[in-house]
Amino acid sequence: MKLSNVLVIATVTAALVSFQYGKKEKSNDVVVYNLDKSGSTLGWKAGKNANYFHSGVVDFSEGSLTMDKGNVANGTFTVDLSSIKVSDAGLPNEKKDYLAGHLKNEDFFNVSKYATAKVTLGEYKNGKLTTTINLLGVDVKQDVPVEIKKTDKGATITGKFDFDFTSAKIPGVQPKEGDTESISPVFSFDLKLVVKEKK
Repeated sequence: MKLSNVLVIATVTAALVSFQYGKKEKSNDVVVYNLDKSGSTLGWKAGKNANYFHSGVVDFSEGSLTMDKGNVANGTFTVDLSSIKVSDAGLPNEKKDYLAGHLKNEDFFNVSKYATAKVTLGEYKNGKLTTTINLLGVDVKQDVPVEIKKTDKGATITGKFDFDFTSAKIPGVQPKEGDTESISPVFSFDLKLVVKEKK
């Protein structure tokens, strides 16, 4: 075999190895995580003031998070509004069920028409995560303070924050003529979002 042919074969082989190695490194940089429903919780609190409020939980139904080189690239999660529960301390169960039903009807979230809320995640910078929540067909965007930690099998996003839904025009929080006080459109959340690496 001519020396020139040997050199060509060696060059091509080296290029293929380099391409495959580079491709593998790139794929390892980007990791997709899926929602761990059993480990994730979303607590909520809303009301007229610090002394008059209700609290409870609502479930995530599905979602995924993509990280690139350990940083959040994007993510989408779905909140099942039909899962809204009221957990006020000392409140009888029948009252809790009544309030949960009230939140699900047309007075608030109109679950029969808007069964879910979609959460879209963007940039994470200076301890805040760009978050867009589509509620009642309206996109509401806000940067929320959270802590993101990588684990052996995935990652967690935790944080306590307020989210202003004024632009979503939730019927039950719209001031009515004659009211001296109304329910605030600013809801408080206690988030624990757990994701595991996609197999």
